[in-house]
Amino acid sequence: MVVRKRLNISGPSLVFITTTVRDWIPVFENDKLAAVLLGQLKEALEHFHVEAVGYVLMPSHLHALLYFHQIERLSQFMQSFKILSAKKLATKMPKDMFKQMLVNDCFRLWKPRFDDLMIKSKEQFLIKLEYIHNNPVKKGLVLSAIDWKYSSAGDWHGSNLGIIPINKNLYIS
Repeated sequence: MVVRKRLNISGPSLVFITTTVRDWIPVFENDKLAAVLLGQLKEALEHFHVEAVGYVLMPSHLHALLYFHQIERLSQFMQSFKILSAKKLATKMPKDMFKQMLVNDCFRLWKPRFDDLMIKSKEQFLIKLEYIHNNPVKKGLVLSAIDWKYSSAGDWHGSNLGIIPINKNLYIS
């Protein structure tokens, strides 16, 4: 059982989440697929009234700092996001990539679970935000965090806005 359910945690919370493509397949190296995924994330955020504070889409996974007004909706949010994004991406993928995502003739984009960590301090928030933004640099994809277009680094450290609107006023003070 998930810790937040076992402890009966409710109400507003800032959460660091990670979800990963099955077998770490680099689906989001494809700009078209990355755009579809981020579009679906934006839609899910709006539908569930969740606010993004930071994010990075890597070739095979997504990290995000999300503010939930009702943390009880986290699992429902992630389930909906993963199901709908998989359905949309399945129709947009090149055939060879689509075949790579089949398991027993069934399309499987995501690993069946996701990781989450409730943020409890400003220090913890800053560590996770830096981790998110520096992930593409650490992996050698860009020289500077603000150069990665699938990230909120430009919102936080530069003048360019990312694809997902973020709220910089929600971090732990």
